[in-house]
Amino acid sequence: MGNRHLDRQRAAKLMRELDVAGLVLVQPESILYATGAFAGVATLWRRAGAAAVLVPADPEAPLAAVVGDLQAASFRVASGIADTRSHPIWVETTHAAAGEESVSERIAAHDRQRPQGFQRPATFDSARMLAELRDILIERGLDKAPLGLELGFVAVADMQAFQDALPHVRWRDASPLVARLRMVKQPAEIEALRAAAKLTTAGLQHALGALREGIDAQTIGGLWRGEVEAEARRLALTQSVSHWAYIAVGADGFAPGGPAQRGDVVKIDVGAVVGGYSADVARTAVIGKASPAQRQIHGALLGALDAALASLAPGRPLKDAHAAATKAMHDAGFPSFSRGHFGHSLGASVFSEEWPFIAADCDVPLEPNMVIAVEAPYYVRGIGGFIIEDQFLVRENGLELMSPLARDLLEIG
Repeated sequence: MGNRHLDRQRAAKLMRELDVAGLVLVQPESILYATGAFAGVATLWRRAGAAAVLVPADPEAPLAAVVGDLQAASFRVASGIADTRSHPIWVETTHAAAGEESVSERIAAHDRQRPQGFQRPATFDSARMLAELRDILIERGLDKAPLGLELGFVAVADMQAFQDALPHVRWRDASPLVARLRMVKQPAEIEALRAAAKLTTAGLQHALGALREGIDAQTIGGLWRGEVEAEARRLALTQSVSHWAYIAVGADGFAPGGPAQRGDVVKIDVGAVVGGYSADVARTAVIGKASPAQRQIHGALLGALDAALASLAPGRPLKDAHAAATKAMHDAGFPSFSRGHFGHSLGASVFSEEWPFIAADCDVPLEPNMVIAVEAPYYVRGIGGFIIEDQFLVRENGLELMSPLARDLLEIG
């Protein structure tokens, strides 16, 4: 069975606050989070209507799911959801039982169970998926109930299909609820993020040690990726491993740039991804001796990062850290500095940055078992891109650093 990370008791509490009788999860990442199983290739189009998982508000009530028929059996096994139903997608699949008849006769015997006029859709048919979901809701007595749906994911064009198929359901936006569920990590998620941080810091340390005049962003990225993959082999990780990198060389600060010349700033912002969970760590270096301007900018960012970290503690709202970091930058001689956020949650999504953010309007309090990235970036075109970023696990008594690397501005040569 896959790794289910859904905390049913926490989910039940949040559903009571939203006043819904259940959640209908349709975003692929949310389904994987809740079930530990891949919901099928039709979800790769990232449209609501390819798959759905019902999470009842009653934590004792079992989950139910509807997925494409190609992978319904494997989903049932991986998720442990006994009530897994299917709808036909574009991939033709059948079954040939053992026997002495010809293969065409055996396939025909199997396919007689198909309804008259059966025809597969070009991709998937949301109406067929929703018909299966409607049957589940009727059987559970939820077809006229208030239900949560991830409206931050559901396109307007898809929402009409939900309303047509389930006209009596009172849909409420559950996107913030799901985000709150996912922001607090379960032990297996924390271990994946810890492994990702180990790979990231090993690769970053290797890349920083290889910096020299003449190197370009592409070469730095290759060195980083190679060490990440080598470290994954040394750790004998069984989860999938991938990686991403934003590397800039030179005065632009964001463009890849290179070959590096003396005086160039090198910004390396990278993350290894283990089992879908992404780390996020960054450091800055200068080829040769840093100029007074480069030292001033980096020193101000280091002070801002320290101010943010001093304001981060369980129970404190994230906006406190944003205010402290912004004040530190202003006090350091940059009164016009305006950064939208100084960090974010980490997890498994299509992008490394997840809600909640360390932003001026974020009232969300830090909670134990969150994993966050805290960052202080500044892109000064004409001088370069600067960033200091570390990954932390929130403990009951404070923050645990998951990316132990020196934060000083590294001078190369």
